[in-house]
Amino acid sequence: MRLKILKYKHTLLYIFILLLTSCTNDVTDSTNASDRLIEPDFSEIIISDQLSESRYLPSQSLQSNSLLPHGINVQANSSISVPADLASFNIKVKSREKTVTEARENTARYANRVVDAIKKLNISEDDIQTTSFNIYPETRWIEKKDDFGTYSESTIIAYSVENSINVLVRNLDDLGKVIDEATIAGENQIQINSINFSISNINSYEKKLRENAAINAKNKAQTYVESLGLKLGNLNYLNEISSPIATPSYAPRMEIAMSADSQYTPSTFIPGDIEISISIQANFEISR
Repeated sequence: MRLKILKYKHTLLYIFILLLTSCTNDVTDSTNASDRLIEPDFSEIIISDQLSESRYLPSQSLQSNSLLPHGINVQANSSISVPADLASFNIKVKSREKTVTEARENTARYANRVVDAIKKLNISEDDIQTTSFNIYPETRWIEKKDDFGTYSESTIIAYSVENSINVLVRNLDDLGKVIDEATIAGENQIQINSINFSISNINSYEKKLRENAAINAKNKAQTYVESLGLKLGNLNYLNEISSPIATPSYAPRMEIAMSADSQYTPSTFIPGDIEISISIQANFEISR
């Protein structure tokens, strides 16, 4: 019995020694691997230094050619003022009646009168355009009573119909007469919202605008560079920020209306000039 117990103890001791040996080897391998990871690699550092040095070669090359790396950016504008030769205005014909049918028919009747009057003044049908047509009810809060007491209820009391028409006048000498005749034809049912003056041949001014903008950009860059004791080099790039656009002028809003038999003084309008402008951005080289 004692012999069996002794053999059993020896077996357990042998297994314990094997496990201890295995753990020791794992720790040693892990330690070696860790040592390998933190070991400095001087060859990589040397390569990195070489790349760092080569990164500055282009800059050194530019300096040897007396050219600065970025150049100068400038923004320049060009504008001219030309007399307006077009006018457009909006006429709103509006009726308010108890029923939508009556309001629509009344608006249509006066709108047709206005358009016919304008056409008689040699305004082309292509220059007359409907821009909006609206029908909407008008409501009021009406106080009512029932078995539960007094309350308010939204009730339709009338209908309004609006027809909005844009008119383009190509001969400014006719503008006053066109507006006057439209006002007479529309009687108390119309409203003239605004008059917009513009030009028809903006494309004919584009070349001159671009030439002036380019000259202005170069002169501006030249001023900056010479003030710093440097020299202006070649153009690197040019970007057109905004194409030639015309800034329209407006006449005051008109809310006049008169009946056909009213006496009135003919309307007079002064169009004035329209400003056309362009904006560019340019980049030039700089040399010492």
